[in-house]
Amino acid sequence: MTPRDPRWPSDADSSFDEPAPDVSSVEPVRERPRRRSTLRAMETALLASTAALLAAVAWPIATGSRAPAPPQAPSGVVAPKSPTQAPMIQLALLLDTSSSMDGLLDQARSQLWAVVNALDSATFEGATPRLQIAIYEYGNDGLSAAGGYIRQVVPFSSELDVVSEGLFGLATAGGDEFAGQAIDRATRELRWDDADNVLRVLYIAGNEEFSQGPMDFRETVAAARAKGIVVNTVNCTTTGGWEAGWQEAARIGGGKALRIDQDAKQAYVASPHDDEIEAISTKINDTYLGYGQRAEVALRNQVSQDGNSASAGRASSIARAMSKTSKLYDNRSWDLVDATAQGVVDLSTLDRDQLPGDLEALSTEELERKVETASKEREALKKKLRSLQKKRDAYVAARRTDDGTRLDDAIIESITTQAQSSGFTL
Repeated sequence: MTPRDPRWPSDADSSFDEPAPDVSSVEPVRERPRRRSTLRAMETALLASTAALLAAVAWPIATGSRAPAPPQAPSGVVAPKSPTQAPMIQLALLLDTSSSMDGLLDQARSQLWAVVNALDSATFEGATPRLQIAIYEYGNDGLSAAGGYIRQVVPFSSELDVVSEGLFGLATAGGDEFAGQAIDRATRELRWDDADNVLRVLYIAGNEEFSQGPMDFRETVAAARAKGIVVNTVNCTTTGGWEAGWQEAARIGGGKALRIDQDAKQAYVASPHDDEIEAISTKINDTYLGYGQRAEVALRNQVSQDGNSASAGRASSIARAMSKTSKLYDNRSWDLVDATAQGVVDLSTLDRDQLPGDLEALSTEELERKVETASKEREALKKKLRSLQKKRDAYVAARRTDDGTRLDDAIIESITTQAQSSGFTL
């Protein structure tokens, strides 16, 4: 597996302990009578080891020394809440990146923000869930054959700019598409939260036979379902009959078998409000106040993903702009405004070396005022964006055309139903 980018703040890959050997069938060895000399030797060794242990305990007490303290988190950074305290939507997207799938990648890049916006109103028992997205690619012969031509691109992350960066870093190349093995990798490697207030969904998209590869997809899909993961399949063929495996996998996984036109484009309907929407999106970036080691990289990446969305088309750029008003656009790991709002940073105790030069010299009171000013400015810009979005929606409603079923259509339709079945309100 390729090393994870240190910029990615999301969950690390799970490790798996080797099972203990089964000794239930081994007959116990009958002990032979011990001699007195053996007993004396054992007693002597026991007394010696006990004395050494007592000396080791007594020495720190006598000298006043202490064992080293465990490593602490940076001062001012509060431990995150337990996953059981906050609802969550975990979405894993497994994309076929073989040579015929350029259209699928274009849709994934351009329509990420449409999916985010569709989930913005989600709640669970009145609480707003966090959104984590993971990306895998499979079927690319530029990847390791030993690993099944499969790669984890982004582990579960709430930083949507990181997810977007991962999508724009993908490229297609011919290869073998081992769907069952890809599902197995995502099931085992990702840190799926098993709390009752978590929706766990997986989408695997491609166009070849589902049964390829060394692993039986029926077994790997069943294993995912046993962990509470809903498995949806997205077939990217538009002519002829479905290859049966795509439908069978969705049935076993408790999900939906979906079919899209990977070459369908996201139609852009121009409105008089679009220039202002994009201008406000740029202004919002200026309200982000970085902290921590990743601040500078994250701030640059935010601007980069604005550019990537624009390169994917005006519709994508508008959708990304509106995502910045979403509660799911969460950058608490590097932005002081989000971090203080979510209670993960205490400005009064935050180490000043966690701050960039323009903030490091500020007193606590000055820093609090700076964050409060940025927060108010951001909320005012968000309010303007929401107002413009309503006007834009009304303007384009009568002008929108049907351009075929796309990846975002398939995900939004299915995840809405599955979220509601899991107790979420949308």
